[in-house]
Amino acid sequence: MKKYLGQIIFNCLVAAAGVVLFAATGITDSILLTIASIVGLMTTLSVGNMLFVKQMSSGRSAFQPGYILTEQTFDSLVEAQDYIEVMKDLRNYSPCRIEAGKMIQQWELFQKKSATLKTISYSGGVYDVVDQDVESVMLNNMVLFMKRAAIMQSSSNNAEMNMHKGYLKTLLVRNDKILTDYTNLLIEASQLTGDDSGKAEVQSLDLLIKSIRDYRNELESGDMQ
Repeated sequence: MKKYLGQIIFNCLVAAAGVVLFAATGITDSILLTIASIVGLMTTLSVGNMLFVKQMSSGRSAFQPGYILTEQTFDSLVEAQDYIEVMKDLRNYSPCRIEAGKMIQQWELFQKKSATLKTISYSGGVYDVVDQDVESVMLNNMVLFMKRAAIMQSSSNNAEMNMHKGYLKTLLVRNDKILTDYTNLLIEASQLTGDDSGKAEVQSLDLLIKSIRDYRNELESGDMQ
């Protein structure tokens, strides 16, 4: 509904203008003027709705700026919440609406897992380091997402859009892999008791560290650019 709000408002305003035109001006006394008014109103509706459809097909909502992402967008990324706010804006950009929403959900899931890890294990040590590394991966993937979405804003055909959407889905898959490894870490960490819960001798911890290392190697090699 929100997506079509601008179009609905436009149609209502044109309809109201038509009512005022016919009720207050006495234009109906002339058949020619009546016909001309009806044609004018229908033309206005047709052209207006065509512009709304054209705008939505380009991925923008009504009254939305031509570019959601600008140079200032990336300059404003300081705290984690800054990243999330940009991703929320991208949920209003139809070519990547679903993917942006999924990435926000992944971040929220990570936050819950992070809080759980702190609850069931001792603070400090390798657990905290790995948790910070996972957060870094999640935020970095958001930046990669934003950069590709910025390119999508200037894409002109479906082939390009599909290629970029494929890249965004790849980022989501990589996040899912790391989050799955994180879940396995929580399971194994929850099975340790006493002083053992502060130790790093957990197989899933090694797997999570390996996932993060592989991710960084792919970044350095350019496979994720």
